[in-house]
Amino acid sequence: MIALSPYLAALLLAAAVAVTWAARLWPTRPSPAAIRTDASAVWRACHTTRCAHLTTRHDETPAGLVCRSCGTVNGGAA
Repeated sequence: MIALSPYLAALLLAAAVAVTWAARLWPTRPSPAAIRTDASAVWRACHTTRCAHLTTRHDETPAGLVCRSCGTVNGGAA
């Protein structure tokens, strides 16, 4: 094993902390609530355990958005 001097170890630790904090503080854009891929489908998070709370395709109906995987109605139209 390579022995590091205490100063080099402290420098590496400080660099890792700086990179971690920079990544956390970097401004991010909010993701859209729904993404349209074609005229009839919307990609939206399905909040059921069957779909594992992942983003799946939904169809617009008068009742709201219906998940193509599990058939759950998820709120209003996007």
